[in-house]
Amino acid sequence: MRDRFAEARYEVFSHARKMWEAGLVAGSSGNLSARVADDPSVIAMTPTSISYDEMAGNQIVIVDLLTGSSIESREAPSCELPMHRVIYRELPHVSAIVHTHSPFVTTLSILRRPLPPVIDEMLQAFGGTIEVADYAASATEDLGRNALRALGNRTAAILANHGNVCVGTSISAALNAAIAMEAAARIYLQSLQVGEPFVLRQS
Repeated sequence: MRDRFAEARYEVFSHARKMWEAGLVAGSSGNLSARVADDPSVIAMTPTSISYDEMAGNQIVIVDLLTGSSIESREAPSCELPMHRVIYRELPHVSAIVHTHSPFVTTLSILRRPLPPVIDEMLQAFGGTIEVADYAASATEDLGRNALRALGNRTAAILANHGNVCVGTSISAALNAAIAMEAAARIYLQSLQVGEPFVLRQS
């Protein structure tokens, strides 16, 4: 029987592998999702508790955003589904969400320190400082609501003692934001070991 969600599953699966290969996640940590192209009320999402190096494309879960229930899927979605649902519900222009536990970003999240624009690329990619969301437990809607407030009009936020969340109009855009954010966090933390970084101001 033909899988009507095969294209959506593959898109999420292929970007999940890229996320893992970029070192933004380890094991089965982190997650990503994307709206199904012909039905924005449905998303494709990485499954829970399956390592990226063992994950198969047909294990990507299809979820109804309204009910939170799975559709034609054999696995359970990531436990962070509540956060994704909140963001999608409140930000209809967002087509994809990437949540990582990348090392340098997560270090900032533990310090609860914002990531200021210390390189030109950050101004271009994010428009300014990436803020830290108030702490909320994993797998809760509170995490999503706090992430929303920290996002503002940016495409990324730091989740206190957790990692980050990046959003985009495509799954590629959201993943590229996560990659750029981790690179900037590494540069920022390295510069703090030498002195006080000079922060760029948005013109």
